[in-house]
Amino acid sequence: MRASLFPALLLAAAAGLAAPAARAGEGASTTWLNVRSGPGAGNARVGGLAPGDVVEILRCNADAWCRIVGSGQDGWVASRYLTAGPNAPEADPRCSWELQIDRPDPQFRAVCPAGVEPPAPPPPPGDIACFYERENFGGTRTCLEVGDYATLAPGLDDTFSSVQVSGEARVRLCVDPALGGTCMDWLESAPSLDRRLDDTASSVKVYVGYLPPPPPPPPVVRSEGLVPVTLNGRVNLDLGRPGPAGADIWWRPANGDAAVIEPVNGAQLSLGDGTDRSLHDCVTESFDERPLDFAALTDGAVVCLKTNLGRVGRFQVSKVGGDTLDLAYVTWAQE
Repeated sequence: MRASLFPALLLAAAAGLAAPAARAGEGASTTWLNVRSGPGAGNARVGGLAPGDVVEILRCNADAWCRIVGSGQDGWVASRYLTAGPNAPEADPRCSWELQIDRPDPQFRAVCPAGVEPPAPPPPPGDIACFYERENFGGTRTCLEVGDYATLAPGLDDTFSSVQVSGEARVRLCVDPALGGTCMDWLESAPSLDRRLDDTASSVKVYVGYLPPPPPPPPVVRSEGLVPVTLNGRVNLDLGRPGPAGADIWWRPANGDAAVIEPVNGAQLSLGDGTDRSLHDCVTESFDERPLDFAALTDGAVVCLKTNLGRVGRFQVSKVGGDTLDLAYVTWAQE
């Protein structure tokens, strides 16, 4: 598994946006361990660690000696006597932790036998979020500290599939740059992202504390547009097609010169107050199968609709010419 912080690839679109920085890893001593003044057994002993003492691993050299601080110590230890710290994810007992020393920010990774799924590597300490290119914390890892990341470079854009948070960090992912478009929050680690953000995130906010919830994503439109109707004609508003097949409404003559728009095939209508209403507004309307007086609809009134397939929509008479009219309509995909 590769891991990265990509400080050069995260492009802040506005002044003051944070840039990611390298973070040290957490480890624990597996035995009574000498702490020395420099890398190597020939250097002076300056302290010691007891089994289970937790330290921060600052860096390691090619000879597998690591500079550590913590538990009252500051010096160098042999890396073979370190294991993952107490914040490491729970691993299958058949796995062991291996310290990756060939990195600017040493990290432990679980080494597991074939057929055993390894856990995600322990996150860097502090309030930080790590994103993975595959589900279950697999593939390239990108870790970000608290801040706004308004634009992700092509190498990161639309690549995140799971997220791991540590400390008090929380995450908002958005489909569009500058935290725009559909956004969702994660308050804890998730082995897979919601399908709306899986491999679609273009901007990120890592934060602590309370953040107002993102606006709900716009409703998905099944069909919309203008559809022509002739007197005594029927219209399918699931598809926006005139004709009897799957029709939802029927514009027909009534008494004398009057006309009505009548729901058919189980569809239902609600004029309500006649104002332009959203999906949320129309869902809360009271629907029935009574025909509506056409004369009441020619002054711009908007009618909420429940199609014969159970979808919610709205329509408005946009133009009338003799025995023809145009309906402006939208039908949402929600049933």
